[in-house]
Amino acid sequence: SWNRRYARNWGRLGMRCKLADIAEFNPNESLKKGTIAKKVAMEQLRPFCRDIPGYTLEPFNGGTKFRNGDTIMARITPCLENGKTAKVAILDDGEIGFGSTEYIVFRAKKSVSDEDYLYYLVCSPLVRDAAIKSMVGSSGRQRVQIDVVQNLEVDLPSMTEQKKIGALLRALDDKIELNNKINENLEQQAQAFYQELFINHANPEWKQGHLSDLIIVRYGKDHKKLADGSVPVFGSGGLMRKVERPLYDKESVLIPRKGTLNNVMYINEPFWSVDTMFYTEMKFPNIAKFVYHFLKSKDLASMNAGSAVPSMTTDILNTIEIRIPSRDVLATFENIVSPMYETMQHSIKESAKLATIRDSLLPKLMSGEIDVSELQF
Repeated sequence: SWNRRYARNWGRLGMRCKLADIAEFNPNESLKKGTIAKKVAMEQLRPFCRDIPGYTLEPFNGGTKFRNGDTIMARITPCLENGKTAKVAILDDGEIGFGSTEYIVFRAKKSVSDEDYLYYLVCSPLVRDAAIKSMVGSSGRQRVQIDVVQNLEVDLPSMTEQKKIGALLRALDDKIELNNKINENLEQQAQAFYQELFINHANPEWKQGHLSDLIIVRYGKDHKKLADGSVPVFGSGGLMRKVERPLYDKESVLIPRKGTLNNVMYINEPFWSVDTMFYTEMKFPNIAKFVYHFLKSKDLASMNAGSAVPSMTTDILNTIEIRIPSRDVLATFENIVSPMYETMQHSIKESAKLATIRDSLLPKLMSGEIDVSELQF
């Protein structure tokens, strides 16, 4: 077979082969209809998603099946362009999970390929760019041609080199993930302080008002004509890209207008917000964090004004009732949580630098332009 003929001959520089030679595509798994199993929805995935953040337990009624160690990649517009790829690590030994029929599953052929290396190869421009170029169908629902990806030629290094490359890139992602977990913990602490000050010990004499008393809700704008740069662009799904200039440069709370309505974000750097995401201007100083935690405590999805697509309106937001605390209590909250947010901001900047290093190294390591043995951190 191809594996037996060539596996022993690979040196550090590798051999030219097809992706189908080193990865099994959409491997056949046995999962009876009606069996309760872990389902990974496409909206759960994010770029470089080695650790899938969540799943639901649902009866299997069709879909793409996978096991731990497999790589799953969205094959439809716009999910692939947004980098929705993940390495599965949520299942017990022998357990089978499932997801959308719009996933492509890659399983490393253990005799010739390492699963971490394969994951990063699929994430790299070598595979993603070719997959995107292969898309066919209507502009709103294009799909990757799987046979094009299967026949894509790549240079495969020895197993030793694969493991070194996978370990290096994984170390960068592990540090990013650790920063994310630290930030999640700090935000939970801040939310607990919000609960204690403004819910558990709310003063009944605080003025009853509306959210419009504190903020001005602004519409985001289209970003497609902007050149690439260093300013983050946010949509209702999160970070989309970076552009040349900001739409707004002050502390703000971003609120989804379309899509995942509960994905409220706090931002304290210059940014651009797209038309699916409101941004807000504060009417008073030192209230943005309070507004953020207030909105995080609300189920905005239950206020949905849309039909086919979940939607939020300025009228709904402006009329949300809120007890407006005294300036002294708001200042106390700001003083307590500001150090937490400073730490979170430092972690975010560090993670951004690590992601830049990873994104720069990835295509060069996969193409052999850089020898992993020569890299030191």
